[in-house]
Amino acid sequence: MNYPISNHVTRKFWIAKNTRTAHIAHTSFRASSREDWYFDNGCSRHMTSVKNNLEDIRSYSTSFVTFGDRAKGEILRISKLTRTGLPKLDDVLLVKGLTANLISISQLCDQGFKVNLTKLKCLVTNEQNEVIMKGTRSKDNCYLWLPKVIVESSTCLMSKDDEVKLWHQKLGHLNLRGMKRIMAEEAIRGIPKLQMEEGKICGECQIGKQTTMSHPQLEHHTTTKVLDLIHMDLMGLMQVESLGGKTYTFVVVDDHSRFTWINFIKEKSDTFEEFKDICQRL
Repeated sequence: MNYPISNHVTRKFWIAKNTRTAHIAHTSFRASSREDWYFDNGCSRHMTSVKNNLEDIRSYSTSFVTFGDRAKGEILRISKLTRTGLPKLDDVLLVKGLTANLISISQLCDQGFKVNLTKLKCLVTNEQNEVIMKGTRSKDNCYLWLPKVIVESSTCLMSKDDEVKLWHQKLGHLNLRGMKRIMAEEAIRGIPKLQMEEGKICGECQIGKQTTMSHPQLEHHTTTKVLDLIHMDLMGLMQVESLGGKTYTFVVVDDHSRFTWINFIKEKSDTFEEFKDICQRL
């Protein structure tokens, strides 16, 4: 019903506290890490699902939050965030089933902070224009909070592989003598002059060239009669079928006499029937 402006009527409705909803609009397309924190302009409160991050946990009147897909998550508690390596936040909701930690932009503004979103980053400043939090824009257009350690660091660290090991792998784990010959004759274009240490062994090459010790031959039989102990093995699936269409080989060896039965079967499921047939013939 429409009212004239001069006769405008203000209507009030009573809403129970346990039916209030705190909305959330996180839209990251990747599987978020439980350590990541996102700035969210559609989230009404700071939220997390990791209870270990919180201190001074208290109860909260609102019972649930509504996710972006209209699903609901139960609010378990409210607390503050003061742990090292995490953003310093007050009134953080502990929400069951939340897959990402969220920083509410509206709640930051209510606390007197300024939030500036640009093309590449997010800056949160206080009344003295001091930057207290920073974020970077991720590939899925979400603003990811940067820990203070990363923000204040002025050193660019680089992880560099050992060039000798890298070229050794590129050349198919070529031996040391072969690599020296290639460099001396410049057989490969672009290969640098590498300083190779004598006696340095590649771990993969060492494992690949290892040999197993043979079992010592027994001086006496462990069995006293025929069929006291038998050994069985099933081999297959063979890539090439036999003339009869068989693709598996079932081998039975008597430990005492070393007599061997070799049977060819079509399917692996036929093994037990073949074993029964051998038992009946014995």
